[in-house]
Amino acid sequence: MLEGMEPHTKKQSCKVRTVLESLEAKDKEILIKALADVQWTATALARELTSRGIAISEKPIMAHKRKGCSCAR
Repeated sequence: MLEGMEPHTKKQSCKVRTVLESLEAKDKEILIKALADVQWTATALARELTSRGIAISEKPIMAHKRKGCSCAR
């Protein structure tokens, strides 16, 4: 009766992935490198991106860097 029962998974798009998909190839490469760089804190990266017209907060960046977002699943 309960065979194949699985928990409901909520599928949300990662904000960082959404931003990456909206960028041109060169900018995408720059952001990918910044996300991998431990010298870029989530707060500093969010501030820099926001100042350049990309609205994103530190929480999704932090989750993405820690592989705690939907991209890691």
